[in-house]
Amino acid sequence: MTESSFKGRGLISGKAEGPALLSLKAFTFAHGVDPSTGVVTDVRSDIRGSNVRGRVLFYPFGKGSTTASAWFLETVRMGNSPSAIVTEGVDLSAVIGSVMAREVYGKGVPVVSGIARDAYSKIAAGSKVRVDSERGEVKAQG
Repeated sequence: MTESSFKGRGLISGKAEGPALLSLKAFTFAHGVDPSTGVVTDVRSDIRGSNVRGRVLFYPFGKGSTTASAWFLETVRMGNSPSAIVTEGVDLSAVIGSVMAREVYGKGVPVVSGIARDAYSKIAAGSKVRVDSERGEVKAQG
């Protein structure tokens, strides 16, 4: 089994692991994820129908309004959030939502940014991923 390693910039500290869930399109939690289930509901999403719960969620950048951070917070509250988020560009909604989750519920979600989209081709959907956002490291097996 091979391991791919990527270096980015940790935005929200923490360590997490889980199976990879990869989107090649812009992503939003606002009207895009059902907080009560973690299922992606955005009709424009290439991962519609997938569940973000416990996954390391990869996407290039966020889209939509700042209400996405509130939707993200509700997803965390209901126990259906991803274990970590990895993006190419900074998604302020994910960052703000994770900061709020840590402050309100004591449960932040690590966020790493700056991972080039071409790295996604080296990661198989469902493969085990470890994130250490304090070091900006993302490691995938498989």
